[in-house]
Amino acid sequence: MKSLLLISTLASSLLLANNALADRDRHHKHKHHDHHRHSYHVVEYTEYARVVSSRPIYRTVAVEVPMDSCHVETVAYSERQRGGDSFKGTVVGGLIGAAIGHEVGRSNHATAAGGLIGAAIGNDVAGGSRRVTRYEDREVCNTRYRTEYERQLVGYDVTYAYDDRIYHTETRHHPGARIVHVRGRH
Repeated sequence: MKSLLLISTLASSLLLANNALADRDRHHKHKHHDHHRHSYHVVEYTEYARVVSSRPIYRTVAVEVPMDSCHVETVAYSERQRGGDSFKGTVVGGLIGAAIGHEVGRSNHATAAGGLIGAAIGNDVAGGSRRVTRYEDREVCNTRYRTEYERQLVGYDVTYAYDDRIYHTETRHHPGARIVHVRGRH
């Protein structure tokens, strides 16, 4: 924070000095009709400074950690099952159905329809197709999240010496034994 204040103070001073010189030249030019122009510009160059100390800066952050919780559960399900002597049931049902169809309808069509319906019924009754309830054990899992807090390194608080003065700054990475010091000059 102090280094930011120092840098902004230096930058403001340079701007004010530059504007004052420009106003003086403008005033001088208009007053004496002098056509000479003076230009000032800031030249930056990089120098290195000795690191006096650096302290890590940590921040506590929340991290969501998944936790799987599993257990075995008995689950009921139903399925169609074929079984029994469906051939005998189909034949007997078909014969009975044909006889009933013939007596009721007194035609070949009625006999055939009765035979088909009787065969289907006979097949079902004899166990050709039925629903069976079965049970099995299945693993059932759920994911829940637990919040954990951990410290994360976010940067370094650095103190360094340059030109017999002490400066403070923050960096994202460890500075090592020296740090870049940028200084403006006319």
